[in-house]
Amino acid sequence: STWLFFLLPLVAGNSIRGSVARQLSPDDSDSSCPLPWRFFETAINSQFHETIGGWDKNPLTSNGVEIGKSSGNCIVLPGQRRFSCLMTLEFPNVGNVMLQGFESMHSNVDMTLGLLGGTGCYEGKTGSYSVRANSRFNKFTYALD
Repeated sequence: STWLFFLLPLVAGNSIRGSVARQLSPDDSDSSCPLPWRFFETAINSQFHETIGGWDKNPLTSNGVEIGKSSGNCIVLPGQRRFSCLMTLEFPNVGNVMLQGFESMHSNVDMTLGLLGGTGCYEGKTGSYSVRANSRFNKFTYALD
């Protein structure tokens, strides 16, 4: 299925180490931990074979500047028109964010991915991102809910 060659990244994992989870939000004013609240992913390093897909180091950009990379995998759910996905967003010198959730096989549909936690300055953070694929499934828009 060549049309699935794109696939969106998602992530999971969390290590809170006894601290209280902090909600990640666009209002987060911690300048030492820049918050990527809206950014884009371009699917250039993705492969899909039958019911499983993966990608590694797809570029993440904001205002035309690369801010990180995305890696992960998705599987097609039996009898469904959606994927179950797990991914990691890597932000150099800041930390990683882990996301998990369902992705639609339809373009221009908002899907919500849970932010399970992270590393570095994102450790213990929670929240969610809305993700939307374009009609060619080669560009994804992320927005912090």
